[in-house]
Amino acid sequence: MDHFIPTSEAARRLGVKPATLYAYVSRGLLRSIRQPGQQESLFDRQEIEQLGRSNSSARRESPNLLRFRAVVTQVSRMDEAHLYLRGHPMDELCGHVTFLEAARIVLARPKAEAIRLQLPAAPCELVQSLPLNRRLPAAIALLGALDPQRESLDPDRHAGWSLGLIGLAPSLAGPEIELADPLVQALLVSLIDNGLAASTTAARVAASARAGWYDTQSAGLAALAGRLHGTAPVEARRLLRDVLQSHPVSEAVRQREDTLGHMPGFGHMIYRGDDPRARALMDLLRVSRKGTRELEALHAIQRAIQRPVNVDGMSAVICEALGLPDQAGEFLFQLSRTAGITAHALEEYQEAPLRWRATSAA
Repeated sequence: MDHFIPTSEAARRLGVKPATLYAYVSRGLLRSIRQPGQQESLFDRQEIEQLGRSNSSARRESPNLLRFRAVVTQVSRMDEAHLYLRGHPMDELCGHVTFLEAARIVLARPKAEAIRLQLPAAPCELVQSLPLNRRLPAAIALLGALDPQRESLDPDRHAGWSLGLIGLAPSLAGPEIELADPLVQALLVSLIDNGLAASTTAARVAASARAGWYDTQSAGLAALAGRLHGTAPVEARRLLRDVLQSHPVSEAVRQREDTLGHMPGFGHMIYRGDDPRARALMDLLRVSRKGTRELEALHAIQRAIQRPVNVDGMSAVICEALGLPDQAGEFLFQLSRTAGITAHALEEYQEAPLRWRATSAA
């Protein structure tokens, strides 16, 4: 009976009332069963997923988005102007809790203890010699190869590995990045999860095949490596730096449009107004009185293109204001998102396996 879910859960997944579910049953769209002693009817999970559609009434979706079968997540919730992590608004977390505290909130495993992750001396030196944006994926791959428990699907162990990775991060970041800096911590909190993005979706696909923690992390980070995802803060910083170096804004914008085909640091597929993560970071910058020159350059670009600033633009401002290495924006994005990847993978383990198989259109 593992593939059956109760009425309340089925209704929640479809975004309808229980009465609507029973109307579907009467029309032959769904089947339900009743077990002795149970108050709620049971519905086949796969039938619910097949019937489900993305809830477009809650937000206007980009025409570029594919409509997958219904995928419900409790990790985060977003609409056109807000982002909630496990029900907590982003502006109540960003700048108010540490990255470690935010990770514990997102993982929702209060009893999990951090598992110490450590690479042997030779592999550690090898990883530290790599470009900054390749260190975390390489470290996770090496750690997985050396860990005899790599195939474990124990939720507390997965959460423990994720928390342990935060402890390993300073040795991967190197002395150029002060991870304890309040602005860096706020940036890490802001990037921890943003719904079913490419990285967390890739991790869920791997988890659907029952890949373990190291491999779901590798799958998620591979998607994050794309130039339209994890490298966006780096591209946004290059644009920002051009303007800071007195290049005409129109010329800098035109160059990015010609080479990239989009404008890094601005606009979002879901948020139609201000990105709530960018808004929270901007407020913190103004209070700290840091990054004033960088913010002015960012706003000059915004005025030229008439698009709202997103979190990648604010990552560019923070990294530039703090004088962090060129690839710091991508590294911090990777580190932060590992907690979200873990949370989504743990959630996916509770679903029917291999449910992400798609059908091709003629």
